[in-house]
Formats: sequence, structure tokens, C-alpha cells
Amino acid sequence: MIEPPPPVDLAALGHAVAKARRAANLTLDGLAERSGVSRRMLVEVEGGRINCTIGVLHGIAHAVGVPLGDLAQTACTDSRTN
Repeated sequence: MIEPPPPVDLAALGHAVAKARRAANLTLDGLAERSGVSRRMLVEVEGGRINCTIGVLHGIAHAVGVPLGDLAQTACTDSRTN
């Protein structure tokens, strides 16, 4: 039997993005400019209210200097991969 993937923890992802943004000393507007992601989208991601695309997460990761996989991993609730 094929099992579905575990749920995505959007709140944890949002927290990780916000933490990385602050560590990079960026405002939401600064991150929007550097990442090419709209401020509104960033607010939704940081708030854990949207399941963003890999392209959006890629832009954020590069803008804050964090590996994409590190940010993505925070959203995984599967303890086997954490």
C-alpha cells in the first residue's frame, strides 16, 4: 500500500523564513527586493498561511543566504527525515 506523504508544517516553515530574514538583517521590503518575491507573498509565507512554490522558496533562500534544503526541511513533519 502506498502511503501519502506527511503533512507540511507551514507554521514551522514560516518561522524559519522569518528567522532567516531577521538573521540577514532584512526587512520584509528588503527581502522582497532581494528575492523577487512580493512583500504580500512573504507575509503569507512567514505567517504559515500559504504553501509556496519551490521557486518562491528558492528565491527566499538565496536572498537570506540559507541553503534551500535547510528551509524546506523545516516544513517536513516526517521524523525520519529530521
